[in-house]
Amino acid sequence: MIELKPVDKHNYMTVVDLKVHPHQQDFVAPNYLSLLEASYEEEKYPFAIYQAGTVVGFLMCSYYPADDAYPIDSWWLERFMIDRDYQGKGIGKKALILFLKDFKPHRHVKDLRIGAEPDNDRAIRLYESFGFRKEGMVEGENVYVGEWKV
Repeated sequence: MIELKPVDKHNYMTVVDLKVHPHQQDFVAPNYLSLLEASYEEEKYPFAIYQAGTVVGFLMCSYYPADDAYPIDSWWLERFMIDRDYQGKGIGKKALILFLKDFKPHRHVKDLRIGAEPDNDRAIRLYESFGFRKEGMVEGENVYVGEWKV
């Protein structure tokens, strides 16, 4: 069973200790950096991904009001990773389903954006399987846009 729980004082060190494979290190920021950002920047929501009571991954979503980069208010799934020891077991797909179904944004924004490094074929296939479509590029990452409903 997959669960998403907010990162807090009880699980943050376990989240920090999660690792991706060496060839994936350029695909996602280290979890400690994401948690540091969430501590000082508003509208960032970090979650530990649990499978059967064990922390196996991490995701963080963020809300950004309209600015020069994006002229509309937007939610982003900014971080999404599964620990290297738990990859390839369908956990990422189940976690994404759960997130899209259960996360209730307090701001009404229809679309969700996800960034993916152009070489991260596995993540791109996952996002596209959920109906996310490529919207463009920001800071060297492909940007995919989709809707909250699963």
